[in-house]
Amino acid sequence: MSAPSARVRSLWPREHGAYIQLLVPLITSLLATGLRWAAVAIAVGAGFAFLASEPLRVMLGGRGPRMREATAARARTRFATFAALALMAGGTGLALAPATASWLALPLAPLVAFVIVASRRGNVQTVLGECVAAVALAGAGAPVAVAGGMNLRDALVVWSAWSLAYATTVIVVHHVIAHHRRASSLANARSGISVVLLCGTLAAWITAFPLASFATPLAIAAVLVLIWVPRATRLRAIGIAFLASSVLAALCAITTLRRSARDNELENSFRAAMAAHHPR
Repeated sequence: MSAPSARVRSLWPREHGAYIQLLVPLITSLLATGLRWAAVAIAVGAGFAFLASEPLRVMLGGRGPRMREATAARARTRFATFAALALMAGGTGLALAPATASWLALPLAPLVAFVIVASRRGNVQTVLGECVAAVALAGAGAPVAVAGGMNLRDALVVWSAWSLAYATTVIVVHHVIAHHRRASSLANARSGISVVLLCGTLAAWITAFPLASFATPLAIAAVLVLIWVPRATRLRAIGIAFLASSVLAALCAITTLRRSARDNELENSFRAAMAAHHPR
């Protein structure tokens, strides 16, 4: 019985929230900037890199020694395949994109390294580990956005807004689980303070950069879950709520960014027309 069961063990990433944290910002960047080839290639590369993360985690022992021994050969093959595809697609996209996209991809390296080390030690599913992973996953959309034509400032604002909002959801999910296990009042207070600080930071960021307001629905959803803590058996429903809030946030971001791009294009056209009619 053990051999057949070992062969069918999945090597796809198991954390459903990670799919949301990666795909929603990626799709937002692509739809907001118009699906340029460089952007699409970088996005595909990020997707393959994400798929390579689970076999790598198994190889490092993050899923336990039994899982590593049972799926060692399959994990190596799958990791090598997805890693090669990620390098080819991502490298092609970065080569076609402006140099700024490559520079923007550099900060992702230490974040990914932290997650890999945490996976090896088996503590990536802590609040800190999952928050860093959320920042890295959301950050994959930043070079995609720049490759699609978005300016660097807006790409950084979008990345930071996603990161703050997703960090609140990570803390809230851990709070729900801890509440179910009857955690101490100190632990509950720590979760509340962390969410308040993150939401306060997001509010300050919105004041400085109104574009970041698109992340408000996701932050509000996290706060509501924190206030009315559901049972841990409702984690699937919480995930669906966060997915819906992420999609709403994405629609707000896409609408705002496309309107801004259209306004800039009209302004540039107007200036060009004025310059043509009133040459110096």
